[in-house]
Amino acid sequence: MSVDRVVALEVSLHMPLAFDAMKLRGFLTVATIGGFLVLADVVQRLIVTPMVWAAPGRKDRVLAVWLRGLASAMIGGIRLIGGGKFEPFPVIPFAPGVLVLMNHQSLLDIPIVIQCVEEGYARIVTRKRYARWVPVISRLIKLYDYPVLDPMGGLKRQLGVLRAVARDPRVPIIVYPEGTRSHDGELQPFRRGAVDTLLRYRQWKVYLATADGILPCGRLKDMLNGVHTVRGRVSVSGPFDTPTDPEDFSRWLKEMEDRMRKDLANLRGAVAVSNQIPETLQPATDTPKAEAVGSMERASTSDTSNPIERPE
Repeated sequence: MSVDRVVALEVSLHMPLAFDAMKLRGFLTVATIGGFLVLADVVQRLIVTPMVWAAPGRKDRVLAVWLRGLASAMIGGIRLIGGGKFEPFPVIPFAPGVLVLMNHQSLLDIPIVIQCVEEGYARIVTRKRYARWVPVISRLIKLYDYPVLDPMGGLKRQLGVLRAVARDPRVPIIVYPEGTRSHDGELQPFRRGAVDTLLRYRQWKVYLATADGILPCGRLKDMLNGVHTVRGRVSVSGPFDTPTDPEDFSRWLKEMEDRMRKDLANLRGAVAVSNQIPETLQPATDTPKAEAVGSMERASTSDTSNPIERPE
């Protein structure tokens, strides 16, 4: 039997065990984070919300600590239980008039961008379906006064919500201009609606937050298959000034889309380079062992009546 067949047999015997272990870690990760969110919902209702109302002067500090704590716990669960890895997060300033555009790749997009906001919190443009019956999240939307858009509620109402956001940009505003989550990790074309409306009512300092390597957390179903392959990487570029002429909005938004697409390519290029090992660093081959393996391979291939095809 050839060396290749022996290796293939060993791999096939251990694959089911490895696969089951990965799925078990994925299940434990989802179960732990789910249990944490249920408990956090109770804490938020009974402790955090009363603190905000009782001490208005400390509202921003309380909200920042709580939101960053939730985000840190979720990312920590992926890292410690699931085996995922994250590179250090870049910084987005906590300041009025900051608009953050981020790509939408997974359920971790929000915890990640929250961790990026420096010593503060942000308001996230959110769809109405998340405003009810979602543990922690639904109450979070109300507590932090997230702008909620209802696609079925009419254009006039949505424009009113976004106008109110633009007129009161006391904390950074986060928008996902793709409008929906990417199913393959690639950047989708930007939709103009929300961003275009925000640009019409004030000048912004815009930051582009680009995340990659978190597609295994795209959906809960994906996470159950294991999150050990998560390799979270984030880049932040900016600030960019917004145009004053509405006729330039479309061109400017396309420019931001192209910049984010380039940032995504750079993240992936950096990973590809880091995974390459220079030939000078390759370990020396054990000559006797190499010769023995080579002789076995030659013997196995010398039988032309039973050729073994090898992958390229």
